[in-house]
Amino acid sequence: MKFPVIEKPEKLLIVRLSALGDVVDVLPALRSLRSHFPDSKIAWLVEDRTSDILSDHNDIDEIIVFPRKRWQRNIFKISRFFDTLSDIISFYKKLRSDKYDCVIDFHGNLKSGIMTFLTGSKTRIGFGKGHCKEFNYLFTKYHIYPDKRRMHRIERNLSLLSCLHISTKFQKPEIPVSADCDKFVTRFLDTINCSSKTIIIVHPCTSEYGSYKRWSTSNYAILTDMILEHFEAEVIFTWGPNELNIVNEIVGKMRGSASVACMTTIKQLTELIRNADLFIGGDTGPLHIASTLCIPTVAIFGPKDPIVYGPYNGRSIVVNKELPCSPCRKRTCSDTQCITSILPEEVFDAVSRLIKEHLNKKNIG
Repeated sequence: MKFPVIEKPEKLLIVRLSALGDVVDVLPALRSLRSHFPDSKIAWLVEDRTSDILSDHNDIDEIIVFPRKRWQRNIFKISRFFDTLSDIISFYKKLRSDKYDCVIDFHGNLKSGIMTFLTGSKTRIGFGKGHCKEFNYLFTKYHIYPDKRRMHRIERNLSLLSCLHISTKFQKPEIPVSADCDKFVTRFLDTINCSSKTIIIVHPCTSEYGSYKRWSTSNYAILTDMILEHFEAEVIFTWGPNELNIVNEIVGKMRGSASVACMTTIKQLTELIRNADLFIGGDTGPLHIASTLCIPTVAIFGPKDPIVYGPYNGRSIVVNKELPCSPCRKRTCSDTQCITSILPEEVFDAVSRLIKEHLNKKNIG
């Protein structure tokens, strides 16, 4: 099928609903869209749980929040059923009435496909059969078939832009934060008095949905003690909703002393990562934020494919095991050696390399 030529679209819609890391991996495509269409109105349809990372972004004119949590909470309550139903109908009516010249579905599942279709746009772009899930391709009109199956998500997302005859060359995106977030993080760093130390962020958590990707708390404790023993560093543990207990468990197992961040929003976490000299973590959203901000990163990977889901910059090291069964997509497994067999010493070797690179650059500067 011949791809459409849209010279100056008035309205464009990006559909990427969740999760945090996946939303961040669409930001380079957003940057390319804005560069190519500087005068167009660009909107982004995203779920409520992930929308904060997009707030105040200069390349986005409108954030359309899909209130999934609220609808799920209220739809089965008799007292709120009809109000919620009315809210749902109004939401989809507005989506259609906005009359987008082009809708790009980066998500590629049934839910995003239905939303893309309901916009009524004649130019609906998505991934072709075999490159999306749940018959998503039935809801889009123009399809891209990426060359490589094992393609990083950022490159895969950029490939969709070829439908619009836009260069798919990577452009570094931005993740803006407010002055209040900047002040919040500055005050926090002042309280732990770490100005002369190498600042290392350790994010040991994943969502409960992705708990199968977690490295053990004992390993993180051993690793952190090794770092503090060999380097003049300030290690700061970060965490997300319902994850503080994981961090406290690690700190309780340590011989040394580390700081625990008091982050309350994703933008505050982003600004803290921006101030770091090194980031350590697993396959989770904050890892992708660190990579996007070009912070040197040590990524601890278990079952997932780091070529597809790993950090996307040249200042990163992935620690993983090349096993006969990896990578895999399973969420339960009776033999999780892909993550349990990774030793603290192996991760420490990677950390040491990046810290020494940082110190050498600092001394030269």
